[in-house]
Amino acid sequence: MPHAPALPRTVPELAAYRRRIGRLTDPARDPRPGLPVGYVVTRVAPHWDALGPHRAPTHVNPVERLEWRVHFDDAEPELFCDDASVCGTSALDALRDGHLRLGDRDLHVTWLDGDAAARAWRTLGW
Repeated sequence: MPHAPALPRTVPELAAYRRRIGRLTDPARDPRPGLPVGYVVTRVAPHWDALGPHRAPTHVNPVERLEWRVHFDDAEPELFCDDASVCGTSALDALRDGHLRLGDRDLHVTWLDGDAAARAWRTLGW
């Protein structure tokens, strides 16, 4: 009889980012306060370690992990991150402080709530 898959280990610090959307501004690019440059969308998803041969891996140790996607208003390509070394603790601390660091850029995040968040999520959400 097959066993039930393991449930991912819940990470309480990620609760606020399960389904969030925020407006991004870039003060270094345009000093006018509040001029938006894009959106950041966050979610929390389970990730597993893959063990064994490539052709038939076994997935173990599920854990929740922060993922984010950035959509820019101009022609810049969208960015996605699910790498714990990039989207891990330091990124979480920065998001909590209202920042998203992309290389040498420090974008400011204003989290949306209510109707504004719902409208943006319908267009850009996961």
